[in-house]
Formats: sequence, structure tokens, C-alpha cells
Amino acid sequence: MKSVASMFAGLLALCVASCAQAPAQEAGAITPLLYVVRDRDSTMYLYGTVHVRPRGADWGNARVRAAIDESTEIWTELLMNPQADQQIQVMAQQLGTAESGRPLSSWLTPEENASLNAVTTRLGFPQGALEGYKPWLAALTLTVAPLIRAGYDPNSGVDRSIDSYADAAGKTMRALETAEQQLTFFANLSPEIQREMLQEAIAESEDLPAMIAEMSTAWEQGDEAALSRTVVEETRTDYPELYQMLFLDRNNAWMTTLTHEMEGSGVDFVAVGAGHIIGRDGLVAQFRARGYRVERVR
Repeated sequence: MKSVASMFAGLLALCVASCAQAPAQEAGAITPLLYVVRDRDSTMYLYGTVHVRPRGADWGNARVRAAIDESTEIWTELLMNPQADQQIQVMAQQLGTAESGRPLSSWLTPEENASLNAVTTRLGFPQGALEGYKPWLAALTLTVAPLIRAGYDPNSGVDRSIDSYADAAGKTMRALETAEQQLTFFANLSPEIQREMLQEAIAESEDLPAMIAEMSTAWEQGDEAALSRTVVEETRTDYPELYQMLFLDRNNAWMTTLTHEMEGSGVDFVAVGAGHIIGRDGLVAQFRARGYRVERVR
């Protein structure tokens, strides 16, 4: 069973990173998922991303860069600039601050609190540093910290590198969501899911980098079956509440925006988490169900 903590590792990067671009490797070394949607006078590229990458790792190959060059508008989940980053950090603290009389330790057993203290000590946090956090924010903090120690960098995420590349090319940048929307997804999680996230983040802190490395390899190879199984289907079957909120509801909302965009003409490039592209409720399947021509770009 895939852990809740690992599932959220990529999304956390959007809450903690500032705008920066990692140096690219030689184009063509990776083959991530890229699809193209067409009608009579419109083209839309759908690029499945990951939000954290090892420092210096590439974010796309020559065909991905060519698709961006061809496009007029570039869509990402969020706008990425210093102002947006600051807003995210402020809102994360506001939404993630523990309620009065309900410190983080009150969510855990004495044994779990001892494990939490051992993990935070190993990661270099001061004792009690997370006591003022709600479980979802503490869990996400404990998720990203070991990844950074293992050499992953939110600043090297695919979305941010696309944003930098497109900005440099003078493209029009568009966003599918706001920072408030994304953080509210976390803040609105049920207490049961929040506690489970925290428990798993504590228990799997040491194993998380290896789990993310496996997912990262599947992304680099464009292994749709592996990504669909570990990112989409396991979430759908094991955590239906999360699947509804983080995948199905958001995909449906994005489709309203993107099909409206297809009613015009021109070329767009859409870069969102790979889990939103694939699967029975993903953007590819939904475009095909609406009668659009969709092909994978090899």
C-alpha cells in the first residue's frame, strides 16, 4: 500500500519552494509522459510533471522544449513568482497553525511522540519545533525534510523549470488554481486522514527518499502503467476521500477550463502532476471521452 506521506511529497514542494531553476542535463536523457490533444483549429500539449527532482536533474527532453516553443500559452497548476511563493508560505502558517489547546503532541500516543522526537532530532529540528502545527502541516514538513537531505530540491521541480523556460521565451503564463485553493485541500482534510498522514510521515521518514526515487524513475521513463498503479489507482482504492478531493474534483474543474480553451484556436501547453494526466479520470481519458483526438508524443 502506498503511504499517504509519499503521495503528498510532490504537492508539498509548492508550499516551501522559492523560484529557481536547476541546471538542465543534456536534452533527450529522459522520456516523460507528453500527450497532444487536437481538434480542427486547436492543439494542446498535456505534460505530466513531478514537483520535486534531484538537484541538477533535467525536467524534459527536446520534444518537450519544442512543444513549449510552439505554444502561446503555458498552463501550470499555480503561478510561480516570488509574490506567489510568499503568499503560499504565509497562508500555510495561517491554515496550519494548531488550534488553541490542541498542540501536535495531543494527536499522538506517548510512543508516537517519542518516535516523532527521534525523527525531528535526526532531521535537525529543535525539540518541539512542530508542536504548534496542525497534523497535515507537520506531516508535510516531515515529508519534504528527508527528501531535501537526500538531494531532492523543490526548486528543481519540473513545473518551476517549465515556468523559468517559458518566462525566458516570453510566453503567456496561466494557472489552473490559486495558492489558497491548493492549501485549502490540505486544511480541509478530515482529522482521521490528518492523523494518518502524521503517523506515516513519522514511520516512513527514512524510507521516503527510496520510495520517491522509484516514482521518479517511473516518471523519467514515461512508465504510464507504473505511475498509474502507484500514484492513481492505489490512492483511488486505499484512500477514496483523498482521491475524490485531490484527483477527481480537481481534474473535473480543470477540464471545464481546458475544454473552454480548446473552443478557441492556437497552441497551449499544460503542465500538471502526472497523476492528473493518466488513469480512468485523468485529463487524457476525459478529453478522449469528449471526442477529442489524443495521442501520446513518443
